[in-house]
Amino acid sequence: MANKIKYRVEGGCVVCMTCLYQCPVKAISLIEDVSAVIDSDKCVGCGRCYNNCQPEAIVPYEVEEWERKL
Repeated sequence: MANKIKYRVEGGCVVCMTCLYQCPVKAISLIEDVSAVIDSDKCVGCGRCYNNCQPEAIVPYEVEEWERKL
């Protein structure tokens, strides 16, 4: 079975809030107006946030790969 792709915010978030508006399941919130954060439990991996992030602060990851690093 293939690993599921989800998304996370890395450096470079400019808090433009585009990702918040694009997320169909409201998995994205702001941390004190400094950065967006994606709730991996809510994320369905649709990629809308990733495809619309102009500063490219959102990156994909494989769920199983990321969990092994924790």
